[in-house]
Amino acid sequence: MIEVVYGQPPSPIVEALVEGLRSMSLHGTLYIAYPVLKSLDRVKTLDALLTCNEHGVVAFDLSTHRTEAGDLDHSRVQDVQDVIFLALQSKFQEHPQLRRRRQLAFSIAVTTFLPTIPKSAGWSEIDFVTPGTVTDFISQQDPLPNGLLEPLNAVIQRTAALRPRKRRENVSTTQSLGGILKSIEKEIANLDQWQKKAAIAYPGGPQRIRGLAGSGKTIVLAQKASFLHAQYPDWSIVVTFYTRSLYQQFHSLIRRFYFELMNDDPDWQKLQVLHSWGSSSSPGVYSKVAQSRRTEVRDFGYARTRYGQENAFSGICAEVLDAKHPPAPIFDAVLIDEAQDFPTEFFQLVYHATREPKRVVWAYDELQNLGDYSMAPAETLFGTDTRDQPRVSLTNPSYGLQQDIVLPVCYRNTPWALTVAHSLGFGIYRQDGIVQMFDDLNLWREIGYDVVSGDLSPGSHVSLSRRSEGSPDYFTKLLTPQDAVQCHVFDSFLKECEWVADSIARNLAEDELDHDDILIIYVEPTSTKRAAAGIAKALLSKGINSHLAGVTTSRDSLFQSGSVAITSIFRAKGNEAPMVYVMGAGTTISGFELAKKRNRLFTAITRSKGWVRISGVGSGMLELREEFRQVVEKRYRLEFTYPTDTEIEKMRRIHRDMGKGEMAELAKDMRSVKRLAQRIADGQIDISSLPHDVREMLTTIAQQKQ
Repeated sequence: MIEVVYGQPPSPIVEALVEGLRSMSLHGTLYIAYPVLKSLDRVKTLDALLTCNEHGVVAFDLSTHRTEAGDLDHSRVQDVQDVIFLALQSKFQEHPQLRRRRQLAFSIAVTTFLPTIPKSAGWSEIDFVTPGTVTDFISQQDPLPNGLLEPLNAVIQRTAALRPRKRRENVSTTQSLGGILKSIEKEIANLDQWQKKAAIAYPGGPQRIRGLAGSGKTIVLAQKASFLHAQYPDWSIVVTFYTRSLYQQFHSLIRRFYFELMNDDPDWQKLQVLHSWGSSSSPGVYSKVAQSRRTEVRDFGYARTRYGQENAFSGICAEVLDAKHPPAPIFDAVLIDEAQDFPTEFFQLVYHATREPKRVVWAYDELQNLGDYSMAPAETLFGTDTRDQPRVSLTNPSYGLQQDIVLPVCYRNTPWALTVAHSLGFGIYRQDGIVQMFDDLNLWREIGYDVVSGDLSPGSHVSLSRRSEGSPDYFTKLLTPQDAVQCHVFDSFLKECEWVADSIARNLAEDELDHDDILIIYVEPTSTKRAAAGIAKALLSKGINSHLAGVTTSRDSLFQSGSVAITSIFRAKGNEAPMVYVMGAGTTISGFELAKKRNRLFTAITRSKGWVRISGVGSGMLELREEFRQVVEKRYRLEFTYPTDTEIEKMRRIHRDMGKGEMAELAKDMRSVKRLAQRIADGQIDISSLPHDVREMLTTIAQQKQ
């Protein structure tokens, strides 16, 4: 069946065309209001373009061109068709894979789609089609030569911008890691059916895009921003995000996409890449809105002191919202990445700062925080109006533009690394039980798992495995699970650093990887700076340069040529690397706020787009390795008894995030317990001398743990 991708809301004439084509047995794509083509003297957005194996390329002009007397202007219609043909021909001929020597390998048909047959004389049947004749016209067109549909769509979607910038000329063998990576990077970067809808579709209002880490959300947003900027160059468009190191990635992607569209650089005054916060000296979304309201721009120091670490950003956004009048609109469209990291106050700030029809697009990782897997609905994020009605509600018609798009395929992580990440993140094989779990059982299917055995229901045993359609096939063709993800335990941090340094030395010398193919993530953020010093020293002993991202380098970038990046999990978010070393993983095995620790481990593992090495020190890491061993032994299946609602609620209560006050109180209680236990162990106090209720509590706790 034909796939329809809408670049703008459909008109009645568009719906008539779509209905006609859906009646045919076609395997291809119908693009509506896409692509944007630039010729010498004009920019042209195609009304409709069909690409299919059965009948090649057909372009449709859906506009009506009339004379002053009201008749259709025959010469004008033909002029427009000529412009479309020449623009398409020129674009396609730039690409050798679409040519046969000096000629295109296929023909291009162009016609005008009219609701009825023109009454005026002089029209030929080849000049126009109607709902009653469109199928006959298409059936007369020649098929595409075998193997051309994929590269043809890649050109139309401008995915050449995704091709690797590196030539990897140092690669001498296809069997090395660098050789395997080069083979993966040669894959034609076509957007899948979900990414096409997300990148091209513009519903004329709010839109939500969600999916797993590595499903292409950042790429989709960059392409959407470039497309909107090409179509509407006078709009004020903003792309924003949470992790500062994403700035470099977004800026590069947008520039490359826009150059593919327009053969020019974007107008960076109109299409702005801004961090969500910003300051008076470095603009961001919040700071620009605050300045437009003539309110003071707050920095992080003020926000943390006034509202606390966790509520710093929500607090300063609320200050602007609490002004006598809401912020006036200053943007035409705002595209938000990493939306799961933003408070509702930021969404409401963006809503007020965006002109009607409120073109706000937000994308987020469906499982970035495993326990709190689901973001608040749009009705909550954007608040209510004066009549207490939701400002934003999303709809998904069976046909037409969708406001809520799910990206189900993970292109970054191997299926084995992703399963390990879920296993360790949830604590599926943890000795003391699962750490966190979804409320919505169906979410497992939505993110690409199938039930192998058992029953996916509370209290039932179930076995889940990744389905093949959830990952591109090049992973299973080029990689093995044994090499894709590994877990190692060491006696000391020094030995862990030495092993990582030795491994990276082999990556560079034998495996034919480059420095910026490698990323080291230390998962315990409070210790990253201290740990980085030891890691850097071990690397330097091997003659390998390194940098601590955002500390010894710019906070807006992560990678540097000729230097290996070391980072905390917070700067790693939103980024990726072919080879990822996840160090300090043993710190995620126990303690308070365990869900948060496991989420960090999950996020770190899912930064890898090829190989991941998990390492740590001591007894905690031994326990984690046992969890890893079990998921491997189960052939990368997740086998567990699904917790009941009561059990899930208990997990959330036990492993919840805690504020500083609660943590301080718990630390005080722990010191008291340790002192009491020490006195009993030293013989200063006999258990029998403890109050009866205390003895009963201790006995009950001991029995629960047996």
